[in-house]
Amino acid sequence: MKPAATQKRRPHRILRAAAFAALTVILCMGLNFLLVDDVHAYTRVMLQELYAQSGQIDTLFLGSSHCYRSFDPAAVDEQLGTHSFNAGSSQQLPDGSYYLLRQALDRNELKTVYLETFFTGYNQTDSSNVPLACYLLTDYMDPFSPERYEYLWEMGGPAAFVDLVFPARHIIASPEDLPELWIAKLTDAYAPGNYSYVTYPGQEEYRGSGFVYTYGTPPYGFDPVMALDADAPLSDFGWANLRRITELCRQAGVELVLVTAPLPNAFADRTENYQAYVDAMRGYAEENGLQYWDFTLFRDTSLLDLRFDDFSDAHHLNGQGAEKFTAAFCQVVRAAEAGKDPGEYFFDSLDEKLQAAPDGTFGMD
Repeated sequence: MKPAATQKRRPHRILRAAAFAALTVILCMGLNFLLVDDVHAYTRVMLQELYAQSGQIDTLFLGSSHCYRSFDPAAVDEQLGTHSFNAGSSQQLPDGSYYLLRQALDRNELKTVYLETFFTGYNQTDSSNVPLACYLLTDYMDPFSPERYEYLWEMGGPAAFVDLVFPARHIIASPEDLPELWIAKLTDAYAPGNYSYVTYPGQEEYRGSGFVYTYGTPPYGFDPVMALDADAPLSDFGWANLRRITELCRQAGVELVLVTAPLPNAFADRTENYQAYVDAMRGYAEENGLQYWDFTLFRDTSLLDLRFDDFSDAHHLNGQGAEKFTAAFCQVVRAAEAGKDPGEYFFDSLDEKLQAAPDGTFGMD
């Protein structure tokens, strides 16, 4: 039997530990309020709207910036009669797409998922190489959702949870912006439907349901961002996540379509072994009973007439280009729904495309 003095000290230790924990939480909350700029994060707004539309969404777009800058849900819904949502995010890697898909499936009866497959994300060795891609989502995910914590653990282990508790480690505001930030937080920054803090005149603006309308034209031409390995056009990380997204859709009875938003033909031409990536994705789609649509190889330039001023940089559509692309995309969807083979809309190879129907960027310096 333990001495009475020891038994008396135990409640005091527990109380001190609880007080220390509470003080730590309060301190972190205060520092986060003072230092963290979550006001200007469009992923905060996107996830807020994703949750607000629970039970309504039947069509989901997933992927990186090539997703959220390319697919306009408002135009898709008007043309196809759907209730779509663009859950793209900056640098979104395929593991991020997987966890967002799980959240969307928990909250909606999805019919179709369009997975945008820009090649850089599918060539990472793991997601810890781009931790911000994870934090842009997990910082604003439902705090009661298991996906939030599974994704963090998978990306960064215990260290990632420190960033969850104290996000100023990765999104600290500039000192000169702090007074304006505090005022925003205390007034209308988090009001549903308020896009003023995620709008940058002449640069880009958030337009709802995940779509970001971008302005501008390529300032530096169409230089490539990486060379692809002809023997391994996707990494093991890319393949593993593509497979689990496919399996998740299959188990849920959801149609999965793999899509590459149109890249400038000049950019694709300068990307070493781009065709190897196309062939790998097309082969995977055929093996798994899926469709793969690479709009870089789109045949009909009268339906999708992309030029220099339809891109914001070397490989992203701007808002004008996104509206052109969304219209062409909807045409392909309607054709597929009518029983037509969507493959007829695309050339088999980049060489064929460049010879027969190059876009308005090919051959430009």
